[in-house]
Amino acid sequence: MRILSKHRPSRLRLDGPRSLEVVASGNTLVVDGRPQAQALRLDAGRWHVRGRGLDRRYEASLSLAAREGELIVVASFALETYVAAVTASETEVDTPFEALRAQAITARSYVLASGKRHDEARACDLTHCQVLRGEGFARHLRRARDAARATEGLVLRLPDGSIALSPFHASCGGHTAEPVAVFGAPDLTGAAAVPDRCPASPWRAVVPRSLVSAAASDALGGPAQAVDLLLDRDSSGAVVRVVDRASGRDARGDAFFRALGARTGWDRIRSARFSMTFGGDQALLEGQGHGHGVGLCQAGAALLARQGWTAEQLLAHYFPRALPGKLTDK
Repeated sequence: MRILSKHRPSRLRLDGPRSLEVVASGNTLVVDGRPQAQALRLDAGRWHVRGRGLDRRYEASLSLAAREGELIVVASFALETYVAAVTASETEVDTPFEALRAQAITARSYVLASGKRHDEARACDLTHCQVLRGEGFARHLRRARDAARATEGLVLRLPDGSIALSPFHASCGGHTAEPVAVFGAPDLTGAAAVPDRCPASPWRAVVPRSLVSAAASDALGGPAQAVDLLLDRDSSGAVVRVVDRASGRDARGDAFFRALGARTGWDRIRSARFSMTFGGDQALLEGQGHGHGVGLCQAGAALLARQGWTAEQLLAHYFPRALPGKLTDK
């Protein structure tokens, strides 16, 4: 897994089975002051990784290389160690245990079904794949490890026997989204659009109209103006298609949502469930939820688990087109 790419580190201090300082000097890796011709490979262990604005702990083997002054860091985890770390990173510290179990099964399924997504590694530690922030808060990590152990080897399987590419998100705002409408066909998730008890989680953002036009141009693959956009929604209220009335081009709503987030900030454009109105050179976006809205809703799962739902009931609710099964099952 590629880690720390968001921080683009050029210098790191590593302590674990051994202690060393690693620097990227152009395309040359410098280890404890000595240039090294090849990538540095460090054996599996508990590594404490520190750098500017960084203080992370990982139980993994590490590989480090230099590219244009940046350290390329790849961590290799045992599957269940990775599932526990993702479960801890992707959930709140007060998440009920049954919701943690459901998250662990979902995360395990997703990483196994997603294949290789990056040149340097199978996955990364960002939202694009699954968030992994290192070991973090000790008590929460222990609970996440317990959830991983309690579900060891369990995955979600589609009717054809393949492992489901099971997505999750922070908050659906009261209704999850249809996977084909958001991600396109064929459906590999096993999820479905279902009403949920998740709080509405309303949000609003005022952004320059020019940024909306730029995001639409990114999503549509050609010049577009905000005023010409038509937003199509599904039964959950999620934008599933954006159409440029001037050119006739269209794109998936998820692509437009992600382009908006990239242009204006992910903390501002929180979900694909939004409406958009214009006033002068500004656009007002008002929406509900946080994330793409497909699959496991973390806020909804936590609420239902507090009401007595088990992990199995949660998964059946959010993934009615998939069934739990062992990795060893055919």
